[in-house]
Amino acid sequence: MKPSNFYLLSLFILLVSQTFDISTSQGLPEFCNKNDKNTLLRIKNKLGNPSSLSSWDPNTDCSSWKDVQCGNEQGRVTSISFIEAQDINGPIPPYLDQLPYLTGLHFINVPNLSGPIPPYIGKLTHLITFTISGTKLTGQIPPFLGGFTNLIQLDLSSNKLTGPVPVFLGQLKKLSYLDLSSNELTGSVPSVLAQLTELSYLQLSSNKLSGRIPDFLSKLKNVNTIDLASNSLVGRIPEYLGHMPNLTTISLSNNLLNGPIPKSLGRSNLAMIKLDHNRLTGDASFLFDKANMNIVDIHIDYNFFKFDFSNVDLSRTLVGFNISHNMIYGSLPKRFGELRVEFVDMSYNQLCGPIPNGRRFKRVDPAIFSNNKCLCGGPLRACK
Repeated sequence: MKPSNFYLLSLFILLVSQTFDISTSQGLPEFCNKNDKNTLLRIKNKLGNPSSLSSWDPNTDCSSWKDVQCGNEQGRVTSISFIEAQDINGPIPPYLDQLPYLTGLHFINVPNLSGPIPPYIGKLTHLITFTISGTKLTGQIPPFLGGFTNLIQLDLSSNKLTGPVPVFLGQLKKLSYLDLSSNELTGSVPSVLAQLTELSYLQLSSNKLSGRIPDFLSKLKNVNTIDLASNSLVGRIPEYLGHMPNLTTISLSNNLLNGPIPKSLGRSNLAMIKLDHNRLTGDASFLFDKANMNIVDIHIDYNFFKFDFSNVDLSRTLVGFNISHNMIYGSLPKRFGELRVEFVDMSYNQLCGPIPNGRRFKRVDPAIFSNNKCLCGGPLRACK
């Protein structure tokens, strides 16, 4: 999992845990149910007593154990997390189904965890957050997950899961966070995802998905992030993506998309647009315009865009952009020298003329301006 995604996931889990655990445990006993404690010790023993579970000491109360949370008046275990556990090997351990009050179960960056998701996990119907990420788990996403109707967060990213994106996910009406990225999922994006009206985060990148970007995603009125990058999607970028009221991040990088970018993307609420490594054509200058007051980050590199960059009145909100490996011509806009960009790459185009306020760029890597027609100044040769 990417570091930024891991941070967002950890924050999400913390917020959900605070909402559903702290609210039920205030003023209640801070001790762990004896039966649950014995179950956890059996799980530890089944895993070979790994050092990552050294805090699971039979002589201490299990409410004090690392990444174990207890709630309700009986002190039942409500959440377990196995995080960065290099010494846990083999399949998901048994006995987890003997913890009937679990609302959170997380395996995060447990690289030696293997095998399929076992059927007995299906008994944990009270789960609100469920994560298996950064493992060697194989097989298809099991149908019993469709019965987890209380789920708010489902993360099965960075495993070796195969098969289609299952249609039974449409039964998870409360889901707000769905991450199935970095697996080996095939087929198209199923229309049942349109039923997830509470969804705010949709991450399906780095799979083997095919077909077109479906129109039914426009029904996800609450979604703020859609990431379909690194698949084999074809066709054009839909116009509706620029009209989704809460959408701030769209990533369609590394697909087989073609045609022009819809004008609606330049009049949207999008802050981050990633369209690089496709077969897109035409004019993308409107993405950068000052009228686009929300835009922060644009990646359109490795496409076939061809337009004059000279008169683009760059938005002051831009923090960075990459337009490299296109056929963009003209000079750099005057406002470029006023921007406080953190990163930029405009190499391998047909740009010409002086770099505005080139003194600011004297110490940057000249490669970000290289292989253009006749750019000069800054880290490049002096203008004549």
